[in-house]
Amino acid sequence: MKINFPLVAFKNNIVFNCKNEAYAIYRLHGRPYNHLPVTERKMVIRQFEQLLWGLEGRGQILLLSEEMRLSEEDYLAGAGVSELSREAYRHAGAVRRALAAGARNRRRYLVLQLKLKPEDDWGRMIRDCLYEFRDVILSAFFRTDRWVLTKQRVENALEAEDELFKRIRHAVAGRADFSDLDFIIRRNTRRVGVLPPPLPSRDGGRFTPAIIAAFSDGCMIQEHPSHITITAGMDETHHQAFITFPDMPKELPEVGAEWLASLDASEFAVDAAVHFEIIKPYKALKKAADMRKYLRGQIREAAAGGEEASTDEEYAYVEGRYLEGKLAAGQPLAAISVVLAVGARDLKDVRAASRRLAERYSSSGYRAVRPVGDQIKCLYSFIPGSDPAAAMINCDPGFIAAAGPTISLDMGDGKGFFIGWSGAAPIFWKPGFAANQLNRSNAVFITGTLGGGKSLLVKLLLYLAYLVGAYLFIIDPKNEYHVLNRLFPVRKVDLCPGGNAQMNPFALSKDPGRAKSIALDYLSIVLNLREDNDARRVAVAQAVEAVGSMPPEKRNMQSCLDELRRLASEGPHEAVRQEAGQCALLLESLKNSDLGHLAFGTGGAGDIARATVVNVQGLPLPRTAANLNAGRITESERQGLALLFLAATMAREVAFSLPRDVIKVEAFDESWMLLNISEGRRVIDELVRMAARTYGAVPILITQNATDVADLHSLRNNIGYVFCFRAQDKGEISANIELLGADPEEGSEGNKGVGLLFPSLTSGWCIMRDAYGRIGQVYIDPRPESLLQLFDTSPGTGRENSLLEG
Repeated sequence: MKINFPLVAFKNNIVFNCKNEAYAIYRLHGRPYNHLPVTERKMVIRQFEQLLWGLEGRGQILLLSEEMRLSEEDYLAGAGVSELSREAYRHAGAVRRALAAGARNRRRYLVLQLKLKPEDDWGRMIRDCLYEFRDVILSAFFRTDRWVLTKQRVENALEAEDELFKRIRHAVAGRADFSDLDFIIRRNTRRVGVLPPPLPSRDGGRFTPAIIAAFSDGCMIQEHPSHITITAGMDETHHQAFITFPDMPKELPEVGAEWLASLDASEFAVDAAVHFEIIKPYKALKKAADMRKYLRGQIREAAAGGEEASTDEEYAYVEGRYLEGKLAAGQPLAAISVVLAVGARDLKDVRAASRRLAERYSSSGYRAVRPVGDQIKCLYSFIPGSDPAAAMINCDPGFIAAAGPTISLDMGDGKGFFIGWSGAAPIFWKPGFAANQLNRSNAVFITGTLGGGKSLLVKLLLYLAYLVGAYLFIIDPKNEYHVLNRLFPVRKVDLCPGGNAQMNPFALSKDPGRAKSIALDYLSIVLNLREDNDARRVAVAQAVEAVGSMPPEKRNMQSCLDELRRLASEGPHEAVRQEAGQCALLLESLKNSDLGHLAFGTGGAGDIARATVVNVQGLPLPRTAANLNAGRITESERQGLALLFLAATMAREVAFSLPRDVIKVEAFDESWMLLNISEGRRVIDELVRMAARTYGAVPILITQNATDVADLHSLRNNIGYVFCFRAQDKGEISANIELLGADPEEGSEGNKGVGLLFPSLTSGWCIMRDAYGRIGQVYIDPRPESLLQLFDTSPGTGRENSLLEG
């Protein structure tokens, strides 16, 4: 049986089919959903359900996979790389090869029938019909591109679409354009491989045989009983098979049965075309009442004949009463028809994929079958404005929404540098994207046990940020970031016991007021200024204020020591004199110690290098957060904390002193120590609250245990990206769930909870929350692969197994 192409013409985002019906095409948002609290997931479902409630007529939901391939130039341009260095091309080439191995993402479209006004201008319509008859004759002889719709009908369609878009614009991502129409049609004829470049854009036209051949690249379609074979060119042949649903479960829970969204998690690409019809309540109520009368007659007839009515008839009769109640309350009636499509170059692969897909749904209560015949009809059901290929099944609009057509399992920024995978979808990260595009924080928080992959991810982010021209500042407590020097020049500052990299707290900022504040905070730590010792606090504050008023060349810790000695002998108050003397003695001992002398530098801050690593390996720092929070730290640990604080202030000055349009990536390893002292917390808060939003800073906070961080909840609200690697302890898993903003109760009815994933994560795998708020399981995949050996400091990580699982 021959089936003609279902479309006649298009105008902007409107298509006209052979029945002279008009349909508008819109892009659909991908909404965050996976692992979120149940109230937020219900909101996603209800938002789409509310959209359906406001519609009338027919429509389609198209979920189409797009296989990705980028050239090195396009990839680097999308990441924002302006200086095309040799290292940038090396990375881009490795990413191109990785994406060519089968990377794909998901496109979502909503197609809605337009309600057109009747054409009551008979005189104009007759003139248009004469013009159309002329155009048909001319097109037959001269192949003109004029198309055969009345101008009034086109104007009516444009007017109806504009009115519809005003009503639904909050629920869609925008109008589709010619490139979207090009993709939808081409995807049907090339369901395997990367699509060719789209045709030149245009705003309208007729679907002539020539343009249809251009869309399909002149492919040949052969229909077989259970599949179709499409040949484009001499040797580009692939096969497609379809799955339809003759019946579906009678009920679906509001959350937990997202059978459309689950297609994104499939190991092979699956496309879906969902045809639906929305009937207004007053029309549906009469239809439901007539059906119940018919069923009542069938049941009575069976009883009169001494037979029993079928269970389906009895169920439909009882449920019909509840349906009438819903319709009377204002709920519309819906109907749904579903076609799923898989494709492969090998026919055996297509048959195996379609069989697994059917078995997967059949085991969940769906009647999923491979239709025999009607293969072209199934293929055309993916065209906007086409007829459904399977029977329409009546349902509530909530049944369609619960399938999850708007649920997104994608992760990342959608553009930028490739960092890993979420299934077959690549994850991209662009430094500064969250603040520039989403008005959210650029800050990154990374946690996980040893060997999980934290350090590997941090080094990868630093490497990629350098490629885009960012300035890097790293606080390194383990001396492991020196490997970056093999990729680009790194200025190393050894802030270690016995080192000679002296700093001047009074010169770490060009702002005199901020410089005094830094010096005062440093002294507050090393001199243990407590709230209950006002005399000591006054003595130190007076000394710092006096040094701040001195000429710049005299602003240093030695001058502060001299000023404390002066206050000890000349101070007006006895208590202040005593405390000044005690502070002078402590500061004198610091000056002569292996650690304290590092803060007695006399120079300025110096120029800012493109990449700076502050090595603090060997600093005596608190071993546990419990000891630090309880004040159980030694004097040497207090000095180590003070130097760590000075290093953090250097990072803050880098963030605020460079121009705002310059990306500044600042990594704080073992950040829990800074976050658990008030002076360090203020520095970090400034970076994540202000610098990470408006000053182009990208703070990266790394810690092994999220439970080590005090007040984790307030910090979470100012973090854009979260990466949680393997965790074993229940308390640590709970802290990770809070940090991610995931549902703590998820998994109580099954084994899908995010908390159950942490103990089984192998090296390289993590749970990520991106800047959009989406949560998902992610595999970090450095490119080129040589970075893995360069960055990975964990012996025996079991990467071979993780690659197989990925």
